[in-house]
Amino acid sequence: MYDESFVITESDGFVLTEMTESAARSIASWQYGGDLAMYGFDGSPEEVEQVMNGFHFPVYFSEGFDKNKREIIKTPAGFVAVGPAAQVLSASSKALYAESDSTDIAIGLRPDLCSLGKGLGLRLTGIAVNFALSEFPGDPVRLAVAEDNKRALRVYEEFGFEKLGEFSAFVKTPEGKRKKKFYLMETEG
Repeated sequence: MYDESFVITESDGFVLTEMTESAARSIASWQYGGDLAMYGFDGSPEEVEQVMNGFHFPVYFSEGFDKNKREIIKTPAGFVAVGPAAQVLSASSKALYAESDSTDIAIGLRPDLCSLGKGLGLRLTGIAVNFALSEFPGDPVRLAVAEDNKRALRVYEEFGFEKLGEFSAFVKTPEGKRKKKFYLMETEG
């Protein structure tokens, strides 16, 4: 049984919890195809450890969470990363990140749930932003998104994020490392 602090917040059909090793192993095995491959993990022990670093939080569908037993009965639907774990660092992004006292977030939806057209990305963004605002009240919330990730860009703009600037960073792709353009976006919530 988990202690009372295991569930951090619940919103719009999702439950955000503390990270467990089981959730970290699941998330660290996620692979995305095509242009989204850069968001995938390799499942290595190092990646599991990275996801367990205290800056990542699994998100489950509410119906997959047994409130009476305080246990997860399904795999995570997504995750939220905050702080330095959410930043896309490069020589050209450092100045942009230094310009404000925003709370950085990154959002990951389980690969098989992407592109279903059910609004899961918008709902996951909502719980991520609400979590950041509750933990860091008064700070704007900021995230980075690749220019070619049109679906995520549309979701973030619909949620109220506005572009602050752009930068380039090298990312892993199926063809090897490649330079990609990113937008840094921010919302007041």
